[in-house]
Amino acid sequence: MARRKFSKEQMISAARDIALQRGAGRVTLEAVAEAIGSTKGAVLHSFPTKSALLQELLAAMCGEWDTRFDEMRSGKSRGVLTSYIKTWREADPQAPSYLEAVAVAKAENPDLLEPVRDAYGRYAQLIEGETGNKMEFLVAWMACEGMVMLDLLGLHRFDEKTKAALFDQLEMMVGVERT
Repeated sequence: MARRKFSKEQMISAARDIALQRGAGRVTLEAVAEAIGSTKGAVLHSFPTKSALLQELLAAMCGEWDTRFDEMRSGKSRGVLTSYIKTWREADPQAPSYLEAVAVAKAENPDLLEPVRDAYGRYAQLIEGETGNKMEFLVAWMACEGMVMLDLLGLHRFDEKTKAALFDQLEMMVGVERT
């Protein structure tokens, strides 16, 4: 019987599902192999270490978020923070994000957070470069991140009406015209 081949993307997807469903600490090469119906050896062929798997997982998660942000920003002449808030507002709850990447990295190895720190630094520079009330922009950015973090960590979930009102308020703070 021929062995079925699995792509790196399938393995990364399985690792992400494990992190979401069972917790980031449960992502192992064995768990990924089991999830895709393969062997640990097959996973090791693509990812020689758990750290290598997690690095690629984090890069994929962050890259997907950046893509959604870039698409939001390019659709209309929106400012950085406006696009950032709208990206979160319209995000699929199952879509990867930097916050999810932080949870995965923190559980395994805080050194894996460096690319995420760099990304947040880039977003901070972009936001700080916008014209407008800098303090309101920073408050809106942190409120957006905090709301999503509470939800991601299961610490507090806002009902949809409240969540929409919070996003409305954040958008109002940064001068977004309602469409």
